[in-house]
Amino acid sequence: NFPKEENPFLGYRAIRYCLEERDVFRIQLRAMLRASAYGNVKIMLPMVCSVEEVIEARGELQKSMEELQQRGIAFDAAIELGIMIETPAAAVISDKLAEHVDFFSIGTNDLTQYTLAVDRMNSKISNLYTPYHPAVLSLIKLIIDHANKAGIWVGMCGEAAQDELLVPVFLGLGLHELSVSPPQVLRIRKQICNMNKKDMEHHANAVLLLPTAEKVRNYLQFIV
Repeated sequence: NFPKEENPFLGYRAIRYCLEERDVFRIQLRAMLRASAYGNVKIMLPMVCSVEEVIEARGELQKSMEELQQRGIAFDAAIELGIMIETPAAAVISDKLAEHVDFFSIGTNDLTQYTLAVDRMNSKISNLYTPYHPAVLSLIKLIIDHANKAGIWVGMCGEAAQDELLVPVFLGLGLHELSVSPPQVLRIRKQICNMNKKDMEHHANAVLLLPTAEKVRNYLQFIV
C-alpha cells in the first residue's frame, strides 16, 4: 500500500521504508540472518543518505540477532553489513559512513542519474545520462579513496561496472570488485587479465583531469 508519489525514485522507498516499518524490516533481517547459517551472506542497505540511517539499521540488526539467539536459532554473528552508495550525499560523506560498515557497493545507475539530475528512463533527456561525466567519475574516486583509507572493501554494480571502457578506470582507482551480469563475466574477466595495473592507474588519473564526458570517452576508446 505505497502512497502515490510524484517522484517515487526520490520518495518513500528502500532504507526510508525499512526504518519507518521496523516490524517488516526485522522480518527481512531475521530471514537473512537465518540464511547466513548455510552460506556466505552479506546484508546491504540501499538508498542511504546519512550516518544516522546506518546506525539505526545496525541497531535493528543487533536486535534481530539477539532475538534469534534467545530462540536458539543459528546464524553468522560476523555477518557483514554494507551500504549501496547510490546518492551524491552518501558519496560525499563516504568517509564518515565507512566508520560504520564493512563494505561499500557503488550503484552506478542511480548515482549517475542523481548526480546529473537526469531521469535515465526519460527519452527526452537520455542523452544527458552518462557515467563518463567528470562529476560522476570524481564521486566514484572519492568513494573508493575513502573505502581504501578505512580498510573496507568496495565493489560496484550497474551498467558502468561492465563497460569495457570504464573497467580500467575503476580498477586503476582501486576498486576491489565488479558485479556484472552472468553473460558478461568471461568477457570482463578476460579484459582484466590482459591489463596492467600501472597502466590502469595512469589512465585513471589522466581521465580525472578531462573536462567533459566526450573527452573522457574519446580518451578511453583510444587506449582500450
